[in-house]
This record gives sequence, C-alpha cells and structure tokens, in this order.
Amino acid sequence: MDEAVICMNCGCPVKKDSIISDGVLLNDLSSRLKTNGVIWICIASIQILAGIAFDWILLIIGVLNIISAINDLTYSKTVLDNPTGIVKRFEPLTGAIIVLIYNLIFGGIIGVIGSVYYLTAIRGFVVSNKTAFLQIEEKYSFTA
Repeated sequence: MDEAVICMNCGCPVKKDSIISDGVLLNDLSSRLKTNGVIWICIASIQILAGIAFDWILLIIGVLNIISAINDLTYSKTVLDNPTGIVKRFEPLTGAIIVLIYNLIFGGIIGVIGSVYYLTAIRGFVVSNKTAFLQIEEKYSFTA
C-alpha cells in the first residue's frame, strides 16, 4: 500500500522514496510496450521492403514482426485496464529467444535490435519489479 510505513511481508520499515506507485509502474510498462511496438513496426517495414526487393523469406519475418508490434500496442492499453498476468506473460524466455533466433537467422541484425530492447527494457523491467507486479495483480484480482 502506498501509505504503508512497514513492509507487509517482512515488517521492516519502508522508506517512502523507495515506494513506486502502481500507476507509475503500470504507465512505465505501457510506455515501454508502445515503444517496443513502434520499434517492431520500423523493423518489420524494413524487412518487408527488403523482402520485396531481395528475398521472400524477409516478407514472412516482417509480417510476423508486424503481428508482434500490434500485440504489444494492444497490450500496452490492456495492461492499464486489466493488470493481471503480467509476470506470467513476460517472465518466460522461450518466446523471446525464438523471436531473437528467427530474426537473427532470417531477418538480419536489425531484428536483433528489437529483441534486445524487449529483453532488457520490457522483460528485464518486469522481472526486476516482479514483486511489485505480483502485488498489483493480487490487489486487482482481490478488488475485481
């Protein structure tokens, strides 16, 4: 709770400057997801153009990356309205590694840029704030 002076888990005093409000955390994640969506749209556009000019495989990778961008842009709104399942969605590495591999093999180094951003700025952010996101999810499911 934002007004807590002691940790509800361990009973230790809490410094007020160390508390990140739920809204700030969710808005930050939403903003990062929007940025990720824009990055993937740019990458996919380049891949689609390269696919038209050089190799049809790039068209497929570009379309997959457009789908990824749309999913991120859609979820950037959803996370603000329904902040449940955040950790479950971003903690696993399998999907991110698959995207990284197919972009590295077929989409070129430009696709790796989007994967690195996702792994560090989004997944890393969620994992490093896992406890806070789980508490948000618990509050939301309790009040819903």
